[in-house]
Amino acid sequence: MSTAPPASAAAADAAAPQAPSNPLLGFSGTELLAAYQRRDFDDMSRRFLAVLNHLKDVTYEHLDPATAQALNSFTKHFLYFMTQEDFEPSDADLAAFIARNAVIANLAAISEFGTTDPFVRILLGQSRNFTKLLALYSPRNRIHIDPRVIFNTNPTLATKWYFSCLENYRSDCADKGTLEKLRQHIRYEDDRMVGELGATHHTYFGATYIDHEHDYLVKQRINRLFQMTPLCNRTVVNRPKPRRIAIVTSMWWPQQSVYRSQQPFIKALARDHELVLVHLGKDRGDLDTAGFAEVRRYDASANTGDLSAVDPNDFAMAYFPDIGMSIESVILANMRIAPIQVSNYGHPVSTFGAKIDYWIGGRETEAADRAREHYSERLVLIPGCGQAPVPITHKPSYPSLPASPVVIDCSWAGQKINDDHLQRLAEIVRRARTPVRFKFFPGGSILENRLIPLRKSIAEVLGAERVQVFGAINYSTYMTQLEAAHFALDAHPFGGYNTAVDLLTMRKPVVTLEGNRFYNRSTGYLLRRVGLEELIADTPEQYIDLGVRMIDDVAFRDRMIRRLKTADLETTVLSLEHVPSFVRAIDHLLEHHAELSQQPGREPLFIE
Repeated sequence: MSTAPPASAAAADAAAPQAPSNPLLGFSGTELLAAYQRRDFDDMSRRFLAVLNHLKDVTYEHLDPATAQALNSFTKHFLYFMTQEDFEPSDADLAAFIARNAVIANLAAISEFGTTDPFVRILLGQSRNFTKLLALYSPRNRIHIDPRVIFNTNPTLATKWYFSCLENYRSDCADKGTLEKLRQHIRYEDDRMVGELGATHHTYFGATYIDHEHDYLVKQRINRLFQMTPLCNRTVVNRPKPRRIAIVTSMWWPQQSVYRSQQPFIKALARDHELVLVHLGKDRGDLDTAGFAEVRRYDASANTGDLSAVDPNDFAMAYFPDIGMSIESVILANMRIAPIQVSNYGHPVSTFGAKIDYWIGGRETEAADRAREHYSERLVLIPGCGQAPVPITHKPSYPSLPASPVVIDCSWAGQKINDDHLQRLAEIVRRARTPVRFKFFPGGSILENRLIPLRKSIAEVLGAERVQVFGAINYSTYMTQLEAAHFALDAHPFGGYNTAVDLLTMRKPVVTLEGNRFYNRSTGYLLRRVGLEELIADTPEQYIDLGVRMIDDVAFRDRMIRRLKTADLETTVLSLEHVPSFVRAIDHLLEHHAELSQQPGREPLFIE
């Protein structure tokens, strides 16, 4: 009996577009060797880059036997040929390999090789090894190369490497050895950094998660790099129109964390001001453009020099809610596009030297006496925490939970998971009498195959049997999983405002370790609002004690839950009472900037 399809079906199959092949599963070592024997290095690079680009775009949550075998085969061939002295890719391909430094580090980490250390050692003994070293050497390596030697050789390529290999800050802070290498890396300063600005925003954004006490050094360095470019020295034509304000953001869509903590502010501002949304990055179909008189776009990936979105303009003020979360935001923050430039807690860290005049913060989440230390901008303090929450849409179902193990939510973005804090969780495990299970939600930080290395790092500290690290999950699944826990632990030193709003709305108590900056004080602010001051720790030891008590003392935990269930969230966690103060702050700056700019000091301004 014939199994051939009918002619019409065969024709339809032929006409249908073919699904793109998987370059990893389709990788052929035999074909690669043939290209090597022909000395067709362009073909070899094309094959390598096809797989590396695939691993950049497709994240594997688990490796089935066929994928694991293909991954190990590719890694073996790639690292072998990268250490062959007569394999000489073109300059363009070598630059592409350096740009994929973080992907290569992840490739090694999810393979049986673990790191590229043996191959870096081989390259160190070779001539003509420089660019290949820059592709393979990252903070994941335990071997150390003095960065001064790298910059002595070629400052332009060294700069490209310096920023490219920091892109894994989103997952690598969880590993003790790698975290220390990352900290050494960002503390390194070299006046010869030149030329490469494309990946700098990852470092600009990520430095705080690596080392929140020294991030200002990195940001100052990057600001100087941008301010030396012709692009940022361009004189923008500005004819300010009163009360016309540009909202300059790459994050303006529902469920995005910046939007969720800023939208009520912008909505209120739109009532009496003319707002222009300057969307940064690639176009999106889900932007919230309500309340904006106009929408403009600046996409540096399409054309860095096309500043038509801001030049010329008639903005009286430019408001930046998320500087550092896109390359465009760093570019524009280092330019003068409006006479008054303001930022806020969309990403709650000072620019430390960009051309931003004011930072609007919360009176109850800032250490006002440390304003000059924590901000290069002049701090403008409004009542509350300087944020305005958008309520979640998920309705709590209050699921029944078993008495053991005690399930603990760690709703921390991947970059917030660091070894220092994991060690505190490990101490909680050692001291608690009741079995526990931690649920981690690293979110988008696991892309580009960071998930499996992150899981390994967490499991090494806490034990694989005690942890569940989620990959890509949708909003509904995320909220359902958050509910299926007894309580939550806050990240440190970089906590979470939006995640605390989510958890408290779901009536999940949160234990937090309070510091002296907004990003480790906002959860404490919310806990005080709902009467759960007992869950705020001032020291790591208190944090551990509270974690253990929430696990073992069922009566205490139940009391915290009952208190939270009876709290009026509308007047506490979800309150918008301080939104008018934000608008007053904007109006005060619009009216008084000329005189404020002449004042010699940067003492905080208080808005009632």
